[in-house]
Amino acid sequence: MQNIRRVLIVVALLGGGAMACNRNAADEQQKAAEAQQNANQDIREANQEAAQKAEEAKKDLTDKTVEARKDYDKAVADSQQKINEAQEEARKTAAEAQANANEKIRDANREVHAANEDLRDWGQKKIDALNNKMDDTRAKAQTAKAEVRAEVEAGLNDVEAKRNEIVTEFSSVDTKTEKAVDNFKEKVDKRIDKLEDRVDTLGKRL
Repeated sequence: MQNIRRVLIVVALLGGGAMACNRNAADEQQKAAEAQQNANQDIREANQEAAQKAEEAKKDLTDKTVEARKDYDKAVADSQQKINEAQEEARKTAAEAQANANEKIRDANREVHAANEDLRDWGQKKIDALNNKMDDTRAKAQTAKAEVRAEVEAGLNDVEAKRNEIVTEFSSVDTKTEKAVDNFKEKVDKRIDKLEDRVDTLGKRL
């Protein structure tokens, strides 16, 4: 009987120890699970924070890039404006210089020599009108594009050469008869009209 009692006590003690061991293992597992959960939460928060900072960094970079682009575009625009102003000033100066030169050239070439005074006066008016039209076109051409300016200048040089031929012919025209004078004036009138039309055509290119 006493032996049985001892056996029961030993069994009870062993059972209690096993239960204690089981409880300790469960507690440790619970703690491990909680630690993993906490770690997972920390990882999620760290990732979210990193993603947010990365987004903020990208936005900051975009803003700075946009601002830098604005500054660059403004600098380019300011530079181009200064270039345009300098070119415009140069063209105006060139136009004024050319106009002064044209005036001197016109004064040198304008005089029509003819024995008949009426013919000389008539011819001078025709030549002056052509000269004025050429001068106006030349002045306008100074502010045109280079290729257009060159084309107009070449055309005006051709007109000028033909004008000089007409001026030279006044000095040798036959003024003995009224018919000869009328015939000459008729021919010159048509030639000058054609030259003026040519100048008008060149002016339309500007």
